[in-house]
Amino acid sequence: MFESDLDNAFENMYAPKEELPEEGVVALAGKKTQETLSSTNSIIDALDIAEDELKRITEHAEEKRKGKVADFQPNVLMPGLSPSDFVLHAFSNVYANDMEQTLLALPFSDALKLLSYLKDWTINPDKVYESHVLMQKWGAKHITS
Repeated sequence: MFESDLDNAFENMYAPKEELPEEGVVALAGKKTQETLSSTNSIIDALDIAEDELKRITEHAEEKRKGKVADFQPNVLMPGLSPSDFVLHAFSNVYANDMEQTLLALPFSDALKLLSYLKDWTINPDKVYESHVLMQKWGAKHITS
């Protein structure tokens, strides 16, 4: 038993670790740069902040329904944006050439959250354009201040 394991290990030592692509086939580069990792982190942060904000909104709605009405204070990190618009802003800040690697680096649970927002964005495509214009105006105003 032990000798057969040694023989198999010796035979597999020089075998390629991964299957080589056929000649002429282009494969995904798979290079993770600092830009793609920071873009992935910004999307994950936006998803987490948006999820927390959605929880706060539902809790406020329940309190309002029970009669305990308090003024809702929106999240300071989300400058007057809905959670969906906030995630859209983080998503739209990713450079097009880094998009694939950024999305591949997302954990599966965060990719599912992002897909739920994509559904919302495809239902109302004008929202994508409006959010982009709004964030350009907001960014220009805060950069010059």
